[in-house]
Amino acid sequence: MTPILEIKGLEKHFGSCHALNGADLTINAGQIIGLLGPNASGKTTLLKTIAGLLQPTGGEVRYYENAAPGPEARKTIAFCPDTMTFPNWMKVCDAFIFYREFYPDYSQERADRLIEILELKSLKNAKIRSLSKGMKERLVLALTFSRNTKLYLLDEPLDGIDPVGKTKVIDAILAMLPEGASTLISTHLVKDTERILDSVYFLSKGKVIFSGNCDVIREENAKTVEQVYLEVFIKEGGTYQ
Repeated sequence: MTPILEIKGLEKHFGSCHALNGADLTINAGQIIGLLGPNASGKTTLLKTIAGLLQPTGGEVRYYENAAPGPEARKTIAFCPDTMTFPNWMKVCDAFIFYREFYPDYSQERADRLIEILELKSLKNAKIRSLSKGMKERLVLALTFSRNTKLYLLDEPLDGIDPVGKTKVIDAILAMLPEGASTLISTHLVKDTERILDSVYFLSKGKVIFSGNCDVIREENAKTVEQVYLEVFIKEGGTYQ
């Protein structure tokens, strides 16, 4: 497989807090990868560092096609944060207009399809501040996948979404991932995402402690990825939430 992004020995320190402690990770083209770990394991910090929103303290982030870190690399990365702040005046339709004008890889065709899949059509003229947490999550996901790019970073995309909504979000990811593009999903909701993951990285205290192809993990352990996850983090003293 062709790597589109490689991380080696990545570190990020916030004063005495070491959010990342030598993390290693490879993202291959055309894969959906789970970045799994309990809260405060460093998942969000890792995604923000890959996206160029945080500068690493140490280590290396090597982007595909040798793109330099920073603005050039970010042009090919769509980041879906766990929370996004919108101006009080902004409506749902305004958010799509903003993305259309800001991102050259924005696709109105993709946006229209996502609006249908995620059932946002009736809310196009609604103020974003009036939306429930779950619908805001759907909106941010739709905006992220309205871009036709190489790498999508999703930070806890299922948080605050009801069971039916989770299914719609997962279906949207599967339907809207461009050919050859990859998605890195950070989550602690392993059971909800396992069916779409090709491979996983378990992150604990800023370091990868386990990784592998999901089919191989299930075959070698005769267990689901979620069961292996629970076993690993019980041994680590982590908390499954």
